[in-house]
Amino acid sequence: MSARVPLKEIALNCKGCGKDISIPIYVDDLKTQVGGLWQVSYLHDDHVITLLLDKNLSLRQHRSSTIARSSREEVSARTSAATTAQAASTTAATPSPRPEARASITLMLKTFGNNLEYVMKPVMTGKTVIVTGDLALMEIAIATLKLFVHKKELRISWFTETFVDPRDYDIIGIAQGLRDYYESEVILDIDNKKVSNGEECDYCRKVLKGLEKMNETKAVDELQKRIKNVYRSLLWMHQI
Repeated sequence: MSARVPLKEIALNCKGCGKDISIPIYVDDLKTQVGGLWQVSYLHDDHVITLLLDKNLSLRQHRSSTIARSSREEVSARTSAATTAQAASTTAATPSPRPEARASITLMLKTFGNNLEYVMKPVMTGKTVIVTGDLALMEIAIATLKLFVHKKELRISWFTETFVDPRDYDIIGIAQGLRDYYESEVILDIDNKKVSNGEECDYCRKVLKGLEKMNETKAVDELQKRIKNVYRSLLWMHQI
């Protein structure tokens, strides 16, 4: 198999750590446009660098967003998600398969704490959840939300810059400029580390309890076991 060849390499001084680095740009990175510029996210150490490139792939602007220090597995999850960024189709309300996106329940718990229960409940009960914020972390967040259901294929729009009807999807990743269009939906805001329009859920809190103290692999296994038990119980809907 031939090696993957980048279209271009962008040399810059990282605003997050001050190091001079070179970022490879691949054809599948060019999926998202903002104001006519390509937006590309790249994981570097403990921060995500967001690049804005023109049609000639010349660097117009870049910024750095620091993320929480975490385990080696979580960094691997972010790397996998950042290198497979892809805009979802907004023309049909069908599930968007994304086997590449990696979940990280420990990262989400460290970022949102108990507020994650506010998102867990609507995902389990079939209500639409909106996710917004940094694109690289958005994929991880959405992939993590998928862990909250058992044997159910969620309808997902991984990212859109145009309005899509929330009745057509279970989870929608949106550009920040669309936030005002979803006033009544539960919103997971990655950049501001908060959840809007959510409700407390004691039962969901119990399901999540203690997972942040485990490594990623053990936490995912334990969460899936707990979620499976929830769905096996005839009373689970009443408890949440």
